Amino acid sequence: MTLREIAELAGVSPSAVSRYLNGGSLSSAKYEAIDKVIKETGYVPNQVAHNLRTGHVKQVGIVVPKIHSQSVSQLVEGAHEVLSQAGYMTVLGSLGNEPSSVSQYLDWMQSYHMAGAIVMAANDADVRNGTFARCEIPLVITGQHFKDFSCVYHDDWGAAKDLTQLLLEAGRKKIVCISGPKTDPAIGTNRVEGVKAALWEAGITPALPTVVSSFDMESGKAAMHRLLKDHPDLDGVFCATDSMGHGALLALKEAGKRVPEDVSVVAFGNDWANEVSEPRLTTAELYQTQCGRDAATLLLEAIEQEKEPGLSRQIMLGYKIVKRGSV
Repeated sequence: MTLREIAELAGVSPSAVSRYLNGGSLSSAKYEAIDKVIKETGYVPNQVAHNLRTGHVKQVGIVVPKIHSQSVSQLVEGAHEVLSQAGYMTVLGSLGNEPSSVSQYLDWMQSYHMAGAIVMAANDADVRNGTFARCEIPLVITGQHFKDFSCVYHDDWGAAKDLTQLLLEAGRKKIVCISGPKTDPAIGTNRVEGVKAALWEAGITPALPTVVSSFDMESGKAAMHRLLKDHPDLDGVFCATDSMGHGALLALKEAGKRVPEDVSVVAFGNDWANEVSEPRLTTAELYQTQCGRDAATLLLEAIEQEKEPGLSRQIMLGYKIVKRGSV
């Protein structure tokens, strides 16, 4: 059965059927008529013909830093929810924490004529070396704010400032920081700057003792041990991620420090481990599922509405401070 035959049975034009199949705008009467015929006939669109007509397959690639992460699974879930409803298949690419692979994945997605890409694993090097500028398929970046590209990102600065304010309200004055690398602007720069802003407003002006950590518990633990060695009188710890925070809790316990009696700890992410750690971490929850939904929506607009190539949009999401026993 052809698209034209479906149109004749539904009493509409072939272009109306095309809009129905591609998620375009239709009156409710036309939509219901076409939907009824398609369900009764069991019509399946010719995907090969669609690919030839549009120049791309209905697949979207999502590039993530690693698979075993709650934030990654939440973002992918949100994006898949929107993309699947629009008839797009999701293809996942994991970097294994090797950022240089972003360009390779985007090249591969373009060579296979994918409709677009969502990149969760972006860093400033991808902007400097032209990886995103060279990408010829629609692209949305999550978790980072790059003004020349469509992005969905979080208020990392504001959340870090609010978390630090909790440390200050608990009477902590000798605060230290476990940070991510500066190549990750959101985690390695914006969150640290939010901590500094809160300290500055409180009149605490000395340099913030900071150790850079990888995004895992063992690295966070090692960073905490180093800070304890260099600053044995510390009484507050800001951790750029929950994994670093859980590592910090282990190191403090090994050093005989009580949390929160001797040292208060805050972190970022609100992952599942916060429900079982002892004490449970006070943390900032980021809306990763909504981030995925918004990123997919922006991408579909670029793909299906054929927006001006140079047009970019940015969406900043809020956060929720979750207070628990570590402060």
